[in-house]
Amino acid sequence: MSKVLVFLRKECGRFWRASLETIPGEIGCWLRNAVYGFSASPGCRVLRGVTVYHPDGLRLDRNVGIAKGCQLNARGQIHIGQDTLLGPNCVIWSQDHVFSDLDIPIRSQGYQRSEIVIEADCWLASGVTVLRGVHLGRGCVVAAGAVVNQSFPDFSIIGGVPARVLGTRNPMPENPSEEANESVSEVQDQDTLPQRQ
Repeated sequence: MSKVLVFLRKECGRFWRASLETIPGEIGCWLRNAVYGFSASPGCRVLRGVTVYHPDGLRLDRNVGIAKGCQLNARGQIHIGQDTLLGPNCVIWSQDHVFSDLDIPIRSQGYQRSEIVIEADCWLASGVTVLRGVHLGRGCVVAAGAVVNQSFPDFSIIGGVPARVLGTRNPMPENPSEEANESVSEVQDQDTLPQRQ
């Protein structure tokens, strides 16, 4: 009898989580943040269709946005910094299968787990996959469809399978208006515009 109760409890939990994934709008975001069981700071938006496995290992800082269709497995811990955006259908997976012993089926060899850290103000475009142990520095941008299997420093622009650095984001000048005025002056001094006849 106790096996039946355990089964029913698990099934009810699955039904409840599946129901939460479909509730649209602000109410749906609020309910998911309140019920999923992960640590979410104010301003976080978890849209419908997001699946979180092992939510007790997930920590979201302020104003994180997670678009629909994302899957997060926080068994090895996931920390996402403030103002970070995850585009639709991203996969953040903090564990993977052990497969070193050829005599044992992969499903029976267990898992490897490592924390994933995505620092503040990152943007992961649609369909990005981040694997266990990755640390993305502050302000990174990851191109759509990239598979991130290693760590990258602050302000990296990343893309590809496997992901590599495509460029870096340049910080804004301290006084951008002065720099813009100097550029305009240089162009005017060069007198490169054609004369109208």
